[in-house]
Amino acid sequence: MEGLIKLNKPKIQKILEEENNILEYIYGEEKIENKLISDITISNISQDRVDFDSCIFENVTFEECDLNKIGIMDVIFENCNLSNVSFNDGSLYRVEFKNCKLIGIRFEDSLIKDVLFRDVLGKYSNFSFAKIKGANIIESNFQESVFQETKIEKIAFLDTDLSKAIFNKTKLKGIDFSTCNLNGIEIGIDDVKGAMFSMVQAIDLTRIMGIKIK
Repeated sequence: MEGLIKLNKPKIQKILEEENNILEYIYGEEKIENKLISDITISNISQDRVDFDSCIFENVTFEECDLNKIGIMDVIFENCNLSNVSFNDGSLYRVEFKNCKLIGIRFEDSLIKDVLFRDVLGKYSNFSFAKIKGANIIESNFQESVFQETKIEKIAFLDTDLSKAIFNKTKLKGIDFSTCNLNGIEIGIDDVKGAMFSMVQAIDLTRIMGIKIK
């Protein structure tokens, strides 16, 4: 699609081992790799430094999970619910979230590189202090999400709802928001320099920032 960032796709083994007793690996602090995890619920986990490598998660629900400092590389999450999961201080590289529920997910202080969010419900998600080095957010809902002092190198938003999202001390130069819903967005004058907006969006932003047009 036009305007998107060229991302490296997940490199996943053609043959994956089906594994639904994932808790044993997590608590054993083992790297979880070359696995297909599907149709399960993972609950009440608080574990640092878990590593997922070359895995596919399908129809998996994460409940009450704090997975700070997680390492996720070459992983696809499809039809999963990761609402309120904490990936703070984590590292995500070549990861895809497709048709997932990510309400309230936390990526604070995380490194995000070559990550796709497509058809995602990501309301109230938090990217504060994260480093984003390549992400596409497509046809998703990120209402009231927070980008506080987020360092963005490469990101594209396409047909995404960003209403009431907060961009504070986050430089947005070169980012095209013209296909997105920005109703009620909170954004600073310094942050918005060099970003691209539709004519209607630009007029609305002047009102939000208190600029009067005569």
